[in-house]
Amino acid sequence: MSTPAGWYPDPSDPSRSQLRWWDGAQWTEHVHAQAPVHQPHAQQPHQQPYAPQQHAHPQYPPSQYPAPGVRAIATPDGQALGNLGLRLVARVIDALLVTVIASLAGWAPLRTMNAIVEPVTQDMLTGGTGWLTAFSDVARNTTYLAAQRELTLITVVVSAVYTILTIRFYGATPGKAICRLRVRDWQRPGLPTFGQAVVRWIGSDMLGSIVGLWYLIDFLWPCWDQRRQALHDKLARTVVVKRR
Repeated sequence: MSTPAGWYPDPSDPSRSQLRWWDGAQWTEHVHAQAPVHQPHAQQPHQQPYAPQQHAHPQYPPSQYPAPGVRAIATPDGQALGNLGLRLVARVIDALLVTVIASLAGWAPLRTMNAIVEPVTQDMLTGGTGWLTAFSDVARNTTYLAAQRELTLITVVVSAVYTILTIRFYGATPGKAICRLRVRDWQRPGLPTFGQAVVRWIGSDMLGSIVGLWYLIDFLWPCWDQRRQALHDKLARTVVVKRR
């Protein structure tokens, strides 16, 4: 039976005055002075060390954790950070769900746009030669542009409601919940505030809809960030963790 991840007395410290983070498979470089409390004798991980009590978790100052040059694998109170691959899967799931909901809610403008574009598409598929000019006309068609603006507004509203409310009241969007991830404040456990949920959405989906490249930069940022935070997490002071 494997030992769960957590803070345990450092086996390399003879005085047993230091805690070291065990990630469930091996000891890591994250250490902190142990609080002066009575603890049972610590054993090596393969000997199944005791399960630390709540007060055994070090109160590591969030502003100083992790140490300079070291990438965090957990929050200051020891909750493991989310896997980047699972975060990508969660984003894809959420994007698909938002698209489906927005398409249903915006069925009227979507149908109007399709009615204008369909003849041009048919001409292109049958080998017609006038479809390039026709597509140019569609781009200037006032009815098409009005329907496009309406559909865009509906999509933005659906994205905001979908993301902000699920993060605020459940700590995770459906995509994150499926991938067993959740969002929390970097310094404290529990649900994010309403303000944090709003800032996360603005810093991700809203900015991404305005500047397409922002989506890519925002997602890749945790690859080199010390706390594995995306840019929208940094703005909101949140982090994505594994659900306990």
